[in-house]
Amino acid sequence: MRKYEVMYIVRPDVEEAARKELITFMSDIFTKMDGKVLELKEMGMRNLAYEINDFTKGFYVLMNVEATSEACDEFDRLVKINESVMRHIVVRIDEVKAPKIKPDTRPKRDPKPRAEQA
Repeated sequence: MRKYEVMYIVRPDVEEAARKELITFMSDIFTKMDGKVLELKEMGMRNLAYEINDFTKGFYVLMNVEATSEACDEFDRLVKINESVMRHIVVRIDEVKAPKIKPDTRPKRDPKPRAEQA
């Protein structure tokens, strides 16, 4: 199981009760497939960067999940069918690894210039 960050934008004309139901449905996709929803943030109504389907605003939802790739594929399939979701993105979060620092193996340079040989 890997960690993913999932964000989707719900159309602004969806009523609050239907939106809550949609958010529950979307998070249940991961839990039904043996995943975990680690964090769920309803970021609220925000302006879009560009107009989508004549809408200039959308309701943003951000989830951090731990799931299999099959669960992410199922989420992707179901969110494409749902007309209430305007856009979505799923990004895998890699574990942060410290970069290996290799020792400097280059030969040391003499700071003094060499005298010209005659």
